[in-house]
Amino acid sequence: MKENEKGHWIFRAHVLDRAGALTSIASAFSNEGVSIDTVVGHGFEERAGVDGSVILTFCCSEREKDIMVRKVKRLSKVIGLEEHPYESEHLRKSVIILSTRRLAPRDVAGDTAFLTSELIGKDALGWTYFLAGSPSELDPVLEQLEASGVVKDIVYSILGL
Repeated sequence: MKENEKGHWIFRAHVLDRAGALTSIASAFSNEGVSIDTVVGHGFEERAGVDGSVILTFCCSEREKDIMVRKVKRLSKVIGLEEHPYESEHLRKSVIILSTRRLAPRDVAGDTAFLTSELIGKDALGWTYFLAGSPSELDPVLEQLEASGVVKDIVYSILGL
């Protein structure tokens, strides 16, 4: 990656489950002028031995990402940090979409891997689906569905494995 070229990154911050953990992370990003794209958080992970996690995606240069690594690691409520490029095969993206029609298997087939696809239900607004897979497999499928006008609404999250 060139010095000022922007990349898409994922952080998974292991945090103490205390008031202000998410706010302190968001403030660190804001103070550096780096915008957070998505945030997913959850408390207490007993088996992992941590209080909770905050998973976020953002775009910036590698230099800016390295600055964010140092800043987030220094926060008092952060007890560990994993960083991944968005293209990492260790990550899984889960998506809930509202579609204009029932999806066929060919609609949700990745290039080299099978994607998880589950019909959640149908109502007057359309069909609701859960889709999951690696970002490199799922993103092109979502782009194609959006380009063909099938997607009415979308909510997604990134989860580190």
